[in-house]
Amino acid sequence: MDGTDTRDDRLPDQLTLHVGDEGRLFERARTRSRPTELVVSPVELHRRNVQRRLREARLPKDVFRFEDPVGICLRVLETSGRSTAVVDRVDRLSLIRSVLDSADPERPEATARSTDIRLPTGASSRDPRRIEQIRTEVEGVTNFHPERIAAWTETAGEIDEPIDDDAAAILDAGVGIERELRDRTEKAVSETALLRRATRAIAATDGAVWAEAYPNIERLTLLGLSSLSAPHTDLVNALLAATALEVHIHFREGTGEFLRRRTPELLAVTDPGTEAFE
Repeated sequence: MDGTDTRDDRLPDQLTLHVGDEGRLFERARTRSRPTELVVSPVELHRRNVQRRLREARLPKDVFRFEDPVGICLRVLETSGRSTAVVDRVDRLSLIRSVLDSADPERPEATARSTDIRLPTGASSRDPRRIEQIRTEVEGVTNFHPERIAAWTETAGEIDEPIDDDAAAILDAGVGIERELRDRTEKAVSETALLRRATRAIAATDGAVWAEAYPNIERLTLLGLSSLSAPHTDLVNALLAATALEVHIHFREGTGEFLRRRTPELLAVTDPGTEAFE
């Protein structure tokens, strides 16, 4: 399958999956008055390498606009007049520390605020950096979508002890700390939360906000993916449902064939961008 595009009857006609095969992008290099293809990669270095290869090959890149997922969501949210304020990692760790302190019965300030977060066992379980890692992992796998959270819970119940308890505790901690953080700030808890907001805005406006933000874009190309996170999946899902955009996803060789087979299942989530907290 390497170097070939793939069609699957379970996928929308607008979507084409590739394993490797990023050279297809260079075949579309044209001189244009404005970009018509949005080239997106979560990794900045990958975007830079693609642009470097275009320069070295002396190919025009006018047809392309390069961005990361957060950047396109910021544009969508700004176009729709929605807030893009977000808590950075340093402030998020400070907020998590406050949550943990308020839940510690040995600290006098614990009585000021109660919390029922179930933390994983272990000496590092009260380390804000470890808790943020757990929150990020749960966010990446579930995007806090109720269907994925339910699937995690169901799967955890089928795992042998004591791994089942650990899996359940990780989910509880990730969801619990996210809920507590939301109670402590009016900003988006993370940049990934902005992806969810943009995903919901695209779906709620039947793609109108996307068309306003990117009026000339006809194709979205996702490059260099070694995984397909739930937030990125939901964004693609909303775009496929609400717009006529042609979407191409290029998976990295190695993990690409596995991800290609899983994509229909990953997209089979209703109402992308929905959160369990609503």
